[in-house]
Amino acid sequence: MKIYKFSRILSILPAIVLGWFFYKMFIDPNFPYIAWAILPAATLALLYLFQPQIDYWWLDKNPIELDPEITLLLEKTNPIYNRLNEEDRAKFHKRIYLYVEGIEFKSKGYERDVDVLFDVKNMIAQVPITMTLNRKHFLFKDFEHIIMYKHAFPSPVFQFLHTVETHSEDGVIVFSLEHAEYAFFSPDQFYNVAYHAYAEAFVKSNPKLDFPTTPNQLWSSVETISGFTKDQILGTLGFEKIDLLYILITIYFTHQDKFRKELPEIIKQLDTIFEEAV
Repeated sequence: MKIYKFSRILSILPAIVLGWFFYKMFIDPNFPYIAWAILPAATLALLYLFQPQIDYWWLDKNPIELDPEITLLLEKTNPIYNRLNEEDRAKFHKRIYLYVEGIEFKSKGYERDVDVLFDVKNMIAQVPITMTLNRKHFLFKDFEHIIMYKHAFPSPVFQFLHTVETHSEDGVIVFSLEHAEYAFFSPDQFYNVAYHAYAEAFVKSNPKLDFPTTPNQLWSSVETISGFTKDQILGTLGFEKIDLLYILITIYFTHQDKFRKELPEIIKQLDTIFEEAV
């Protein structure tokens, strides 16, 4: 039997002991050792506080096999995943499961937040795992909160409709789920805002890396590689201008074969960043 929540297993004994103390107090209000109940109570409190870390440690040591439906989803939406050998696939599976368990996902509804479906979490989680598969750290610890809107959205910072924003000070990645889903299943028709959001997060999380320079002349190459015009990409994002580096990183992953032919020098720089284990 696979154990998913090791913290719950650890909680069983102190919960039983605490229950025993309450039982003794119930049948004997003058039970002299009730003060000792603080020990199992404190243990349960600590297990609750550190539950994510405990479960992450356990799953890291005892990885869970991905649901076959998730594997099929990856095969449908991720060409890079399809090229992985068996060893790298196993690594991908382990990391995507850990990412889903370790990061907070929220879906913003019109009136309230709603739960994010498990397959949606995995569809989105494939992005950071694909980007960092050959790097030591993959959790994007500066960005532990993923917020998805159903459609394009305004925000206090950008008070107009847009589909992506990131905030390193709050550890938040925000994007339109509708736009992301379209791009995963039709990458030649829709620019992938999920990859763009994580590209922003990656750059902001790694300011000391040697990223390529991005003069405006590169827009023509971006259009050739992606098949999208500048106006289409900016229109999808909802901004009049955007850092071209984020777009280059996005199409590096979504249109990698064409990228290698069109921009061989930049591909070397990005390969150094994303393909070398550090």
